[in-house]
Amino acid sequence: MPSATIPIASYTVQVARNTSTQFTKLTIAGPVLAHGIQNSATLYFFPSYTELNAWATNVGGLNFDGIHVIAQVPFGDFARMYDAIRSEAPVSLAYTYGSSATTTKPVTLVAIQSGDEPPGEGPDDESTVDAAFTALLKARTFDLVR
Repeated sequence: MPSATIPIASYTVQVARNTSTQFTKLTIAGPVLAHGIQNSATLYFFPSYTELNAWATNVGGLNFDGIHVIAQVPFGDFARMYDAIRSEAPVSLAYTYGSSATTTKPVTLVAIQSGDEPPGEGPDDESTVDAAFTALLKARTFDLVR
């Protein structure tokens, strides 16, 4: 199956409740490409969704519209996807799609993925920072000029 990615240039989150249920909407915008086209995605998270139901529009279509991925994703997946978007950089939306007779293709996989990062990059070790400040505070003199 073919796959593609949309680098995430910006995103918006809507957390809401209507008269019957809660839902969350994650809107993703890719960078504006050299020819002015911008690919995008909208992911809807409802408690009633139990599996992925998604499609991509304008795949292989005319070049004046970007590709738009629309997905209905199980509610439990929101926290993990949102955490990856807000804490990783660079980050992109990856998707795999099947065939159809039109430019609207069925999507079989939606993923938020980071770009290349060096190994070991993770949260700062706060104990190391605390130890450095404690050592500086205990020092009585500083020789700044040698």
